[in-house]
Amino acid sequence: METIEISKHCRISYLPTVPCIHIQWFGVPPSEDFRKGCDTVLEIMSHKSVSKILTDNTEAKLFSVADQKWLNESWLPRAEKAGYRVSATLLGEDAFVKFAAQNIASKRDQTKFKSKFFKNMEEAIDWLKTV
Repeated sequence: METIEISKHCRISYLPTVPCIHIQWFGVPPSEDFRKGCDTVLEIMSHKSVSKILTDNTEAKLFSVADQKWLNESWLPRAEKAGYRVSATLLGEDAFVKFAAQNIASKRDQTKFKSKFFKNMEEAIDWLKTV
């Protein structure tokens, strides 16, 4: 497993056994760190020809509305062009983070994109291996 530390708010790993990219968020990243993390995922996705992402938001706090908008309007179209098709998201108990994650997922084209929410890593990885 290769790990890239973006900042104290973001850690990215490549999980070859799935294969997928695993991104972990901690706290509230500044916009610069959030966007750098997302763009780093995109670079790894293109380099490794990976279509699956496992996002761990269990220790995240709510991302800014501007970052959520950037994710949907700027990053997601680029990720889809790079082959992004499957998303597993780990959610903790924070209701605001849950709402934001579900809102982001609802903006994706469900005819060409699969996504699912999980409470534990093992279930998420098992699901990712089947899609």
